[in-house]
Amino acid sequence: MSAHLVIPLFAIALLVYGETASANDSSFGDANGSITLKYQPNISMDKESLFISETEVRVDYVFTNISSQDLIVPIAFPMPPMFFGSADHSSIDNFTLKVNGKTQPTQHRLVAQLADKTDISTELKQLGWGVDEVAYFAEYAEIPKGKSALPQQWLDENQQIAFTLSDYFVWQQTFPAGQSVAISHSYSPSISTGVPYPASEIIDTHTELACLDESAKQGIRKRNLIVKQDGEDQEIGVEWSHLSYILVTANNWQGAIKDFKLTLKKSQPTDLISLCFDGELKKTDPLTFEFQQKQFTPKQDLSILFIRKPNIE
Repeated sequence: MSAHLVIPLFAIALLVYGETASANDSSFGDANGSITLKYQPNISMDKESLFISETEVRVDYVFTNISSQDLIVPIAFPMPPMFFGSADHSSIDNFTLKVNGKTQPTQHRLVAQLADKTDISTELKQLGWGVDEVAYFAEYAEIPKGKSALPQQWLDENQQIAFTLSDYFVWQQTFPAGQSVAISHSYSPSISTGVPYPASEIIDTHTELACLDESAKQGIRKRNLIVKQDGEDQEIGVEWSHLSYILVTANNWQGAIKDFKLTLKKSQPTDLISLCFDGELKKTDPLTFEFQQKQFTPKQDLSILFIRKPNIE
């Protein structure tokens, strides 16, 4: 059963950004230009230490090749699908990879998929469309100047895009026989946020997505700012942001994660966070909450909602 957590967390003022954040490393196979994640029975994930805040994600892994031969495995770090509409996409441009402490290069790929998982990345690129063109089309319902129209089967009944775009960072990784390899990466996550919304709208939108129970809902209502203007109450709402992290790709390695640790960091005690998570996070100091477990098998990705009361002077 999913555990619910309500924690005060750090507030940050941001413009509207595209939803997404982060993900676990997973091996993959390239098929006709698409990235298909593969199960690796000969490589175990001995350790994963995951740190998440609204401004930084850090992940440290230790993998071990349990076979008797060296393995060269293509690795993909997939981002959740980008969100388009009344938001702009915030690209992750400071992704850093280290292998055994040394910085390594990665390749960036933009993957487009229809609802049935058909990969249309190559065709989209041939049409001259990328993130900017898709965002423009989603916002204005117009074909960008100088670009070809999208195939009708790529659109829904409302003539909106019916495919997803996701960023992938990929590289080739050697795992020596019988040895362990330390892999780490860090970046500033892309989040979905915007102007303050009324507490009721946040609750309606995120109750299932972020496992809002009655305690969390009450906490959101308490942070709902209402001010007097011309003698009348004006509802400002709450500041919010949403961050996703793909965790279940850890299951593509052999067995459970032998030693898993999740850390959530805040900077102010008055903010709130809610998420669905299969475990109990414990407060270790005024700013930090942690979960640690041996033989951990993630059952769901992380979907984290951050809430704070607006600071209006």
